[in-house]
Amino acid sequence: MPEISEVRLTAQFVTEINKKRTIQDVRFLKTNKLKLIEGIDLKGKKISAISRGKELKLFFDTEPVVISLGMTGCFKNFQKRGYKNKHWKHGHIRFRMSDNSWFVWSDVRRFGKSVSRDWNPNRGPDVFHEEKKFRDNIMDNLNHRDFTKPAHVAIMNQKWFNGMGNYLRAEILGKWDKNPFQPLKNLITIEFLDHVVSQIHDTYHLGGGELYSWMNENKSHKDKQFDKWMKFYGKTAKMKDTLGRTFWFEKKWSKVK
Repeated sequence: MPEISEVRLTAQFVTEINKKRTIQDVRFLKTNKLKLIEGIDLKGKKISAISRGKELKLFFDTEPVVISLGMTGCFKNFQKRGYKNKHWKHGHIRFRMSDNSWFVWSDVRRFGKSVSRDWNPNRGPDVFHEEKKFRDNIMDNLNHRDFTKPAHVAIMNQKWFNGMGNYLRAEILGKWDKNPFQPLKNLITIEFLDHVVSQIHDTYHLGGGELYSWMNENKSHKDKQFDKWMKFYGKTAKMKDTLGRTFWFEKKWSKVK
């Protein structure tokens, strides 16, 4: 967390809330890990963002910095200093904006970091912005050894499924209702990729998964639609995969592992 839809929604929030204001001042805490931002002359610049898979590219006017949100990274807006708010407490960058509000980079677990000035070339195409490339990248490389690995492991490979994370894996494979422990190559068809794209688009239109500390800043309250959409994550049989992450799956597949 956050996964592809949550990163996209975060980028949209960053852009929308900063559309009519500029940075007046900034404070970096010693705990800040978005180090590439510290080298930019920020005063007077506008902030915007776009996303690609699990990466988010911030722009300060036209100067880019690509960041990873990690497990808990997010942006919050405060009308005044939020001393009693955990996101203020963990606000490693605090931008003072021209409307006298504070725009804050918060990261409770501190896994978020600045990565580079441009997208990671080892990550695959984005389902939202590059859907044809996403499909072609997989269908044209089905003989790659990555696809001989078990589906529940291979689908987490960001080279092919940029933005895939734990809850998406559980829902995509669970709702496809095929043995998730067989090689991913056995599952991949045009119809399966249709299913992958459809499930990802569902998560975006439902406002993202408000799991753990990530919240959709574009909504005034949490609704239950996303919880109803989830049928497997956190609700079914589970195991630790070779990556050390918990995989939730239909219990009937336990016998065929």
